[in-house]
Amino acid sequence: MSACAGSSGPELSGIPGDPRTVKSKILETGAAMVQDFKPIQQICAHLNAFHVYANDPTRCIEANHYCTHLTEGKPSSGQNYPAVLLVLVQPGTKELIQDLFLHLDVRQCLIYDSPNTNARLIGVEYMVTPRIFRTLPEEERKLWHTHEFEVKSGMLIMPAPVGIAAPAWDAAETAEMEDIVPIYGKTYHMWQVDRGDVVPMGPPQLMGSFTSPESVEKARKGGVEALLKERDERFGVDHRQKAKKRENIAAVDKHPELCEKSRHVLAAHSMEKLLRYALTVKPGRFARLALNGAGTFCACTLVWEHLVTVQSSEGPSMYPTFNPRGDWLLVSRLHSNGKGIQVGDVVRFNHPSFLGVHAAKRVIGMPGDFVCRDQPLSTDAGKQPDMIQVPEGHVFLVGDNLPWSRDSRNYGPVPLGLINGKIVARVWPPSKMEWVKNTMQPAELDG
Repeated sequence: MSACAGSSGPELSGIPGDPRTVKSKILETGAAMVQDFKPIQQICAHLNAFHVYANDPTRCIEANHYCTHLTEGKPSSGQNYPAVLLVLVQPGTKELIQDLFLHLDVRQCLIYDSPNTNARLIGVEYMVTPRIFRTLPEEERKLWHTHEFEVKSGMLIMPAPVGIAAPAWDAAETAEMEDIVPIYGKTYHMWQVDRGDVVPMGPPQLMGSFTSPESVEKARKGGVEALLKERDERFGVDHRQKAKKRENIAAVDKHPELCEKSRHVLAAHSMEKLLRYALTVKPGRFARLALNGAGTFCACTLVWEHLVTVQSSEGPSMYPTFNPRGDWLLVSRLHSNGKGIQVGDVVRFNHPSFLGVHAAKRVIGMPGDFVCRDQPLSTDAGKQPDMIQVPEGHVFLVGDNLPWSRDSRNYGPVPLGLINGKIVARVWPPSKMEWVKNTMQPAELDG
């Protein structure tokens, strides 16, 4: 008989012992005030999915993962920032996201049977990148599973906190799913609550993830729809909508070591062809090719650095003006150092807190202007009684999506010298090509 256990309710039943007393709760509160829980405090993501028993594909159980990022592939100043936080409150370039989070080598997750305060710790999962996975022995690899199907089917979700705007959270969740798709997981459950065990019993059970609709059908009659119906209602989500939003997430290479070998072979073959061609070209022709190439490079550099360039949108801080991902923006470099900008323009600038990162915000205060000192990440624009005057040589920059923008409300007015362009148009996707308009109008004063 196929079965798949869902999340436990708010009350636990069958577990030996009496309910916690008031004394126990007071002691726990006191311990939380004086003891250090650093490992737990590093948890930065809550993921919900279903695990299937490796030795019995007819059994599965809902799993709530609480994950930390243990190590990275290379040192980074942003090591303690989860990918979710970066996307929500710190828009940046694609390079920043890759540097900080796509090179995470090891994640570790505590797995509970529910997201409630009295949830039971039923297992652990470790996740590694393909870079580490392909170094593992062949027998060891058999213990690891992929996440592609559960991501692209909408089965794996990142439950939204209360009060978070849906568009911003959807963008963050999709970004996290892009990070998870290529990584491999190794999972063991110690507490088989789906069979009614009141305490952990027996040896740890190796678990896996669903890899196809057929594998879900084995564990739950009715397949994906039947399995996720109650879960979706409980979390207020729709896995079908999530699957549609994740259609463009790149497919996973199931054999990364073969792909790596292919890249090396292709690179060696290309280098061989280049060397053979160089040896057959006459010196005069080779010199002309070199000069033409150098001229083209210089011309492109001149245009790119001093006239126009393009920049992809990253993060929800300028939503709905720009999409959190996928928009390509035309940047005029003629406005570098703040030349010719005015209140209401959207500018690109070197981020004052993150070296080498470009950000885009709207100008709401020029040198000498008075602006409201609003609280960071607040929606109460202009409601603070305190005002500050923008210093000479600075501008006050704010994102259009106030609760998800980290801007001058956090790091203060930005020097004009950090501005490296003005965003003048969206050039991709074709259906949304348009000039970027200045939407701010001068205030009308009575009398």
